Amino acid sequence: MNNNWFRRLLLSYLPVFFIVTTILFIIFFQLFNEQNRKEALKANEFLASQVMQYLDNSLRSIDFKVLREILTNPDLKNYYTAAGSNDVYAGIQVLDVIDELKINFPLIDSIYLVRYKDDIVFSNGKAVPIEEFPDASFIEESRSNPTRKWVDFRNFKALPSQSAQQVVTLVRGMEGGTGLVVVNVDLQTLRKSIMQMYDPEYTFVNVISSSGGNLWDEQTPQGAGAKPASGEVFSTFTSSYSGWKVETGINNGKVVKFALQFYNIWFAFAIAVVLIGVIWVIYVTRRNYKPIQQIVTLIQTVASQKQPGTSSAKENEFRFIQNTLERMIDQTKQYQEKYEENLILQKKYFFQELLEGTRRFTGSELQAEMAKFKLPELDSRWMVMVVEIDRYPQFAADYHQHDQTLLKFVLSTVLQESAQQEGADVWAEWISERRLHAILWLSETALSEQIERKVLSGYLEKVGQYLNFTVTIGTGGVASDLRGLRASLKDASHALGYKAVLGMNRVISRGEVPDSKNDVYEFLKTISLFVQAMRLSDETWEKHFERLFDQISASVLSRQEMMNTVQLLFQHYNREFAELPREYQDLWSASFDRLLRGLEEWEVLDDLRLLCWETFRELAEQMQAMRCSKKHRTHILEIRKYVEENYNNPELSLNYLSDLFDINPKYLSKLFKDEVGEKFVDLLISHRIERAKQLMLETDRAIQEISEEVGYTNYNSFNRAFKNVVGVAPSDYRKAI
Repeated sequence: MNNNWFRRLLLSYLPVFFIVTTILFIIFFQLFNEQNRKEALKANEFLASQVMQYLDNSLRSIDFKVLREILTNPDLKNYYTAAGSNDVYAGIQVLDVIDELKINFPLIDSIYLVRYKDDIVFSNGKAVPIEEFPDASFIEESRSNPTRKWVDFRNFKALPSQSAQQVVTLVRGMEGGTGLVVVNVDLQTLRKSIMQMYDPEYTFVNVISSSGGNLWDEQTPQGAGAKPASGEVFSTFTSSYSGWKVETGINNGKVVKFALQFYNIWFAFAIAVVLIGVIWVIYVTRRNYKPIQQIVTLIQTVASQKQPGTSSAKENEFRFIQNTLERMIDQTKQYQEKYEENLILQKKYFFQELLEGTRRFTGSELQAEMAKFKLPELDSRWMVMVVEIDRYPQFAADYHQHDQTLLKFVLSTVLQESAQQEGADVWAEWISERRLHAILWLSETALSEQIERKVLSGYLEKVGQYLNFTVTIGTGGVASDLRGLRASLKDASHALGYKAVLGMNRVISRGEVPDSKNDVYEFLKTISLFVQAMRLSDETWEKHFERLFDQISASVLSRQEMMNTVQLLFQHYNREFAELPREYQDLWSASFDRLLRGLEEWEVLDDLRLLCWETFRELAEQMQAMRCSKKHRTHILEIRKYVEENYNNPELSLNYLSDLFDINPKYLSKLFKDEVGEKFVDLLISHRIERAKQLMLETDRAIQEISEEVGYTNYNSFNRAFKNVVGVAPSDYRKAI
């Protein structure tokens, strides 16, 4: 077929598509850039204010905290007045103050203290003379200029062996001019914190110090005029606190600005392109319409010849095409109506009718149905087999529904191939989710049993070789008529019921089914002993449990008979536990629910044994724990009373109580939490703090004395505990009352 007309139309409309797309893109780009520029101005102004606010808040917070520690912290003051042997202890105390500052303010890189009376610098837990400290020159400058506070970025190293890093420094003098507190803020950390506020790929932020240096540019010397990183500066803020200036803008802003200047040119170009496109469409449409008209005329002529008397002269081309498609759809529906019957479903339904006996067939009806589905005639010997997927719940969990359907198809196909290799015919259908039912045609020769064994053994071998799961096959007796066929199905299903005791991944024929030795009296006797031992928490229950399942195994019971035995066990449990307290009944109810869910999935006797063993073992442990809990509950009440009466004993602790009441400390802590509702430490602190509040309200005794009376030998521990519970320090609390 000549596709020239198609190519011409394609050539006609593609330029139009590109033209329209280009116009829309240009308009969108202009509007988008104009809007983005406006938004960028607002965003940069907000970003600059946020950066400035963050810098001011961070520096003010550090300055305020350092000043507060200088004015109020006795340990810090003590360091600047300490001498001799007290100097070491003062150093340890002031190190805690420094560590607390660094923890509270991650921006702080280092802190060192300068003491003038002996020209000592305390840094990194060590005291060194000023002249040996790497930052000695800065200390001398700060000493000669006591009014300086924040110093612009500089290089600092705490040890001679370290490499210098850039910091901004806070210098605060101690009261009375006894020394300096120098706090170094890591410039890199400060920059990383601010960079989290914006995307450097699109936006830049410059921080200019009071001396004119760019804090972000390590190459810019202090005092040199700083320039923005890149692009046009959109917003500038200057701090009244630090004197620093924050500049923000968009990277490559000049390029964007240059591009926006061509808006009028692009608009005029778009108008010209639209006009050219309109003219082109009109010209091409007129040129290409003539062959289209000729084709439509030809179709109309052919249609009018097939349907005389019809006229479509007034219909346009598209209406004509629509009517033609509607006629094609009607013809397709008529064709599909002839094949509405689903032969696969009909074949499966016919299979069920044969095996279940829900329909009576005459000889001619049966022969017609078999011929309809292209099946061998039922005029020889047959047998029924039932193939069950082992551990079907696991199979359903491992594979998606689509994959399950595919694997089931593989199982039926492999069975047919195994039969064909031995010259036999087989008809297999999935009657239930986990079971494949099949009819196997057998010959009249003496080798029929041998063929049957080869088919089934070959089938099991292929399943085990190519699939990740196994199957178990139950076979019935040989039949020669429909009644015998249904009896064979019953025998196969009955044989498959003994999979629980005979095992999986094998063939179980009717002749292999053993005679059951179901001695109900012996089962009742063992069950009664087992339940009694469980009720009394006697460890002999394990022996009775093993004996019960040994009896089940020795009796060679079918799955249904095993389930009946388990139901008998449950009845004894319900009767015995009904006489126990409510909490024991709840334990059995929860265990019974788990057992019921598990009983739907077990396959063999070992699965049932394991399921029951784990459930009854957990039940026994819970009952034993409950009895132990009741025994220790009275001890907990005595312990709580002892704590309330002896809370002022400084030695009072979990180990102390465990020795006193002969209970393991960890177990005592758990029992205390479960019975009292709060931890031992929380209860002890609560009693001590309440007593301290009462003494501060009713007496004028010193806080140190009160702390010792309520059981605190260390005043700092009392002060910390009081503040955690009440929210304020003891001294502030006394002032408030």
